Parts: sequence; C-alpha cells; structure tokens
Amino acid sequence: MAVLIPLSRLIPPLYRFRVRSRIFRWYRNLRMIEHELEEGGGPRADLVASLDKLESRVSSIRVPLSYADELYSLRSHIDLVRARLRSPIS
Repeated sequence: MAVLIPLSRLIPPLYRFRVRSRIFRWYRNLRMIEHELEEGGGPRADLVASLDKLESRVSSIRVPLSYADELYSLRSHIDLVRARLRSPIS
C-alpha cells in the first residue's frame, strides 16, 4: 500500500507526458523547416516537399480525444508555415 499510493500519483503525469510527446516531437521538424525558410537554406520546392512529408506523418498520429486540440494546433502551425512558404516575402 505504501508503494501504490505514490505510484498512483505518478502515473497520470507520466501518461500525459507520453501522449503529448507524440505531438510535440514533430514541432522540432517543423521548426527546422521554418528555420531553413528564414535563412534561405534551400529551394522553396524542397521545403514544401519536407512540409508535405511532415504533414503526412502527422496525419497518422493517434491521440486520445482529450488531446486532439494539441494535434489540431500542430496541424494549424503546419498550415502557417505553408502560408509563409507560399508568400513571396518571408
């Protein structure tokens, strides 16, 4: 009993971390694409292809319904970067 009570307090935050990490690990890739855009590190066609690849991978992420808002935020941020890629001045 002395072990179960502290363990029961540890499990919910650990679960929350695991679910959110499925989403937030893709933000690093999105940030790298955005950084390349800002630095002019490559042709826009390559950046669009990278963004398309990222978006297709993100679309396969499965999260519980209570975390869907964070997944939709990631998709929204992908769209924001896509809009910046389409604009003539970044």
